[in-house]
Amino acid sequence: MKRIIVILSFVTWLLCGCYDDKGNYDYKDINTIEGLTFDPVPEVVTKGTSYRYTYRQPIQEELSVTYSPVFSQSEVEGEENMEYLWVVSYREGNENVTDSVFTKELTLTYPVRKSSSYNVKFRLTDTKTGISAYRDFTMETRLPFVHAWFVLNGEENNRKLSTVEDPDSTHAIITLDAYRETWDVERFQKANSLMFAGSVSYTRDMERLYVVQSDSASFMLPFALEDAKASRNLFAPGLNPTNLVYGVSHVLWRNAIVVDDAGKFYHSGASGFYFAGLAEDNVQNYVIDKIYMSQSGFVTVWDKVNRKFMSYRLNGMNGCYNFGVSEDIYPQEAVEYNLEKLTPFLVEGLQEVDKQGATHNMEILWLGKGISVNSSEEGATAIGVMNDTCYLLKIEASSKGGKSAKADESPIKVVREKLGKLGFNGNTCFATTVAFMDQFLYTEESKVYLFNVVTKEKVELYDAGNVITRLKFRSDSEGDFQYESEPYRTLGVVVNAGGQGELHEVVLSVGGDYVDSHVFTGFGVIKDVVYTAITRRLN
Repeated sequence: MKRIIVILSFVTWLLCGCYDDKGNYDYKDINTIEGLTFDPVPEVVTKGTSYRYTYRQPIQEELSVTYSPVFSQSEVEGEENMEYLWVVSYREGNENVTDSVFTKELTLTYPVRKSSSYNVKFRLTDTKTGISAYRDFTMETRLPFVHAWFVLNGEENNRKLSTVEDPDSTHAIITLDAYRETWDVERFQKANSLMFAGSVSYTRDMERLYVVQSDSASFMLPFALEDAKASRNLFAPGLNPTNLVYGVSHVLWRNAIVVDDAGKFYHSGASGFYFAGLAEDNVQNYVIDKIYMSQSGFVTVWDKVNRKFMSYRLNGMNGCYNFGVSEDIYPQEAVEYNLEKLTPFLVEGLQEVDKQGATHNMEILWLGKGISVNSSEEGATAIGVMNDTCYLLKIEASSKGGKSAKADESPIKVVREKLGKLGFNGNTCFATTVAFMDQFLYTEESKVYLFNVVTKEKVELYDAGNVITRLKFRSDSEGDFQYESEPYRTLGVVVNAGGQGELHEVVLSVGGDYVDSHVFTGFGVIKDVVYTAITRRLN
């Protein structure tokens, strides 16, 4: 039986080996689309099939961009077998529009000073095989001058408003004389300082850029460089400021104060209209030397001539501010609501008598954001020097004002801390931020130091290489950001490099250590800088 099974198996193998397969199995390779990319190269690629292009909104000339697929085929030379389809969706007026384009290249235009957005679907098809490849695109413009340093540069009476956009990126855009670049008109030649104020509103075009000139204070939309109102209408007839020097603003509420060369002040709210500052009877001869506005609208003033600290409450509850931003005529009837007054408050320890009987007065060098919890919200930090010894004053105000205080106590508390002999003088620059409580930054020639008020220790953070003339954080008031976030840890450093101004941007860690820096040049003399921080999301 075993022998029979072996013979049958052998015969079967022999028959199979002799079989001649006459079938037609002529195989051909199928053409495939390979390496599909696009020119220009997309800014962002998501999951390999979704692409995004973002462009700075054109200012003077419309932008035209041509998009073209780049690919190869596995089996075919030439592209006669290819079919191209671009389905372009966009909004025109109040209507949604969809166009189909059957060409290899697609050209889109982006008009000047207008937000543009396209949603595009692309299909590439081999007409012989029916095989297709698909891609999705988003093309849009972004507002210019968002996330930008505004730089007031140039000699006196020949100032220019320049910008550095996206300074912490690899493609920062420097625009020298940005206003002329935008409108082809010279302006701000007599400007002295810059202020920026954001908004807690979630609508567009609410930020304000204030450019203080000797005879005006422009009230502008920073991301379009357009006047929100004509400057000549912002001051009441009869005020006629002629020698405005500088100003301060509230980052969130669009309140602002400007000061003239006589030390007198004018204040405005969200409407942009300015009102003459009032003062208590005993300080009518005040001369403002330094001024700071806190998060709550509490204003601290140092009068160098009369050696007095004073306060002023600037907030939206003041009746003279309750006028629409869109109104262009100065509201004369609002003057009667301008009732707040500049009021002095006592600060002890501003004068000392030494053992030899000589009297020493404290020179206040700087006034800025508070570095304690209370002074940060409503108050200020003052830094001064007396008899070569440096002092810090923590000014903390009651949120309810003088009415909340008892008869025998002041609503404003001032704590004086002795820092030691640190060599501060009139050329020392200072800066504070909510990111580093109980600490402040100061300069010595070309170097920036971080000083801890609690431990009395200083740490060198950065050497700019030349004399530093100004320090300014991107933001020093609370917005939608977390206190430790980048706007509060990114420092603008203005440097005088042999008569040529440089803007250094220094990024610090949450712990206050140096992380990175960027240097921007070409400005000439720099008078002032301000950062257009977004305090809420753009819709």
